[in-house]
Amino acid sequence: MKRVKITASYLTDEKRHTFIVQGQTAKALKALVEAGEKGVTALEAASWAYRFSAYCHDLKHKHGLNIRTDRESHEAGWHGRHVLITPVTIENIEAEREAA
Repeated sequence: MKRVKITASYLTDEKRHTFIVQGQTAKALKALVEAGEKGVTALEAASWAYRFSAYCHDLKHKHGLNIRTDRESHEAGWHGRHVLITPVTIENIEAEREAA
């Protein structure tokens, strides 16, 4: 199995911030960037992300990204839709072979 590693960056106050994320957090970042304004719910990422909101939490608190969580109602209650607000540029995506 391969582990995804992403190098990404964003600009704040004329300073470029570059960071690296791996594994499920990297997949979550890629999903958020690709979704744009539409955002992503945990259910939409359920085939690979068992803890999608935790990956978003890491992106917010460890890497300084602004990710909005909108509350959407449905028949059984509600769920969160995560929308990446910070304009992130994905610089590089690589897949590393995980040790067996």
